[in-house]
This record gives sequence, C-alpha cells and structure tokens, in this order.
Amino acid sequence: MKMALQCALCETTLTGALSIVSERTPGAPQAKHKEGEPLTPCGVAFESWEPIERSCGDTPSALEFVPQFWLNPDDLNGSVHNTSDVSRLNGCCGLDGCDGLNQVCRCGAGVGTLRTDCWTPTVFIPDPKGTKWTLA
Repeated sequence: MKMALQCALCETTLTGALSIVSERTPGAPQAKHKEGEPLTPCGVAFESWEPIERSCGDTPSALEFVPQFWLNPDDLNGSVHNTSDVSRLNGCCGLDGCDGLNQVCRCGAGVGTLRTDCWTPTVFIPDPKGTKWTLA
C-alpha cells in the first residue's frame, strides 16, 4: 500500500506515493546513517522508533519524538520550502535541522525538518502535528 504525505492544515499533498517501511518489520532494510547521504532511497519512508537526535540537557531536542518517518528530500514536491524564520536555517554547508521546524507548506504551516548539512545524513522528518498520511 502506497501512502502520500499531506499538510495537516490545508491538505496539500507534499510527496508522491511512498512505501512505508518500519524498522520493526523483520527483515526490513535499515536506514543508512552516512554523513551527506540520504538515509532512505527515493520512494521509501522509513518508520523509526528511535529518534534521530536526543538532547544532552534538560530541554528535549526538537527531533526527540517517536515514531519518526525519515524521507528522502527528493520525494518532496514543490509545495515544501524553507521557513522565513532564519533562526531555523542554520548549518555549515546546508541545513543542520537542530533549531526546530525549518520547512513549511505553501500555506505557511510548519511541516517538518530538513537536514542537508555535511555532517548529517540527508533526510526530511515530517512533523507529526503538521502532517498526515493519506492513501496515494
């Protein structure tokens, strides 16, 4: 069954059809954690039950939630773009995704975090409050 990601506010479709693969499925391929490379191939949303990031202090990381879906950024369509909040667009060679939601839908709603920096895997992590899955 193929699913597509939508904006929870305006219901704009944000991706094409994706196969969802859970890390809890026996024999499922695991995500590749290599700096500068996509965590998942195009067309696959990887459901992780471990957050991509954990906090080291008292304040939880913006990406410290589960389950998380990890998408190849190339699966996003033209409805998703950088936020206008420049404080969330930090990074060295790209976006590090450490400062909260940095991607918005064309309606302006926050939909997820994009990581494209040289020291991170390349991944889009949808915000569970700002997005929803629908049959593709």
